Amino acid sequence: MGRTVRPVRYEVEAQLDELKRFIKALRKEDLIYFNELYANVKKHISSIFYSNPLNPNELMQWCAILELQKQISKLKKENYL
Repeated sequence: MGRTVRPVRYEVEAQLDELKRFIKALRKEDLIYFNELYANVKKHISSIFYSNPLNPNELMQWCAILELQKQISKLKKENYL
């Protein structure tokens, strides 16, 4: 018997597919930041998978926020903020 729920990795990729028109409309400089943000989400796919959510969208947002907070904290330690 196979899986009845798509793996989280596929859900994350499906989310990106849904955003294709949005991504295409971004300015080049914004696209760079979007790609960085998405790469940060991908760093946490294992954590999202471990929690086994029915809809990983919210956790993807939390992963992005977590990475942004890490960057802010690093800048504060370096006295840039």
